[in-house]
Amino acid sequence: ALFFGANTLGFTKNNEYFNDIADGFTLFGFQFNPYFSYQVGDKFKFSGGLYLQKDFGNNDFTEIAPTFMAQYNFLNGRVLFGTLEGATTHQLIEPLFDFERVLINRLENGFQFKIDKPNLFFDLWADWQNMIYPGDNDQEEVTAGISFRKRVLDKGIRLTIPVQALVFHRGGQIDSSPLPLQTYINTALGLILDKSLSETGFVRNLRLEGYHTYYRDYSNTQLQTFKDGGGLYLNATVNTKIHLDIMASYWRGNEFISIQGGQLYPSVSSTFKDPTVVEPQRELLIFRFLHTLKIADHIYVSTRFEPHFDLGNGDFEFSHAFYVSYRPRFFVSRLKDRP
Repeated sequence: ALFFGANTLGFTKNNEYFNDIADGFTLFGFQFNPYFSYQVGDKFKFSGGLYLQKDFGNNDFTEIAPTFMAQYNFLNGRVLFGTLEGATTHQLIEPLFDFERVLINRLENGFQFKIDKPNLFFDLWADWQNMIYPGDNDQEEVTAGISFRKRVLDKGIRLTIPVQALVFHRGGQIDSSPLPLQTYINTALGLILDKSLSETGFVRNLRLEGYHTYYRDYSNTQLQTFKDGGGLYLNATVNTKIHLDIMASYWRGNEFISIQGGQLYPSVSSTFKDPTVVEPQRELLIFRFLHTLKIADHIYVSTRFEPHFDLGNGDFEFSHAFYVSYRPRFFVSRLKDRP
């Protein structure tokens, strides 16, 4: 069977940050990914399309790239090759994965094995980010990850154990770059407690989460400011009947450096003007107000407001965002094998 679909996202996100660790800036534009997919029986699926991103205020497209994915289903999982099911579908916590990567670095390409069941989530992937050829004055880059979540109790209160890890490697054997090999890891181990409440009440679900995060530099030559570090990340979330989620988060990091995480969490600066700033201890209190509304088939509108207090520096800052997502999929035809 042949299908046609499209992944479309319109976005605006404004970070009103004035600190020395994370830049304040605005993202405003749209993403468009039309594709065809061909289902071969129950086991195989092939998809191919074109990814386009346009940032408003830029006369050119920010990115134009082909997408291709081959998928094989077996047992309770799926193996994917090519364009991955990436970004937030990895279900990583924000200190390990920055939500803004959906807007500035959306595509991931490589290999993936995935299981997604009510009581078990497992995602293992390798994202090949930079290719080199003999003599290139550059290094190859690859990020591999694992995201595991298992529900171990479901009797009124649900208890889930999440385990997450990212490994980043930069290097190669055929390049002419003078830079040394670099290898970093981020990990997170936690507990999740959640409880469903009355379907007629205002509050529908309560969730508590706690994670211990870890950073380690395994490079032979250390280029990063810190060799290792860690952090404590706590969340409390209330889901309401008006589709408004309210989350309070607490972060306390000590010499923590993230591979792909949110820019507020590390102890080293990622800013354009002050890249050498270091804050060994970071302590944040973050509030998130998240509202998602389905306005038609396949069309969702999301609004986010996220104020935070930098407890170490006594600063108050915030970000706000608006998203429109449209992800239709249409049946085209049923192809028959030739005699």
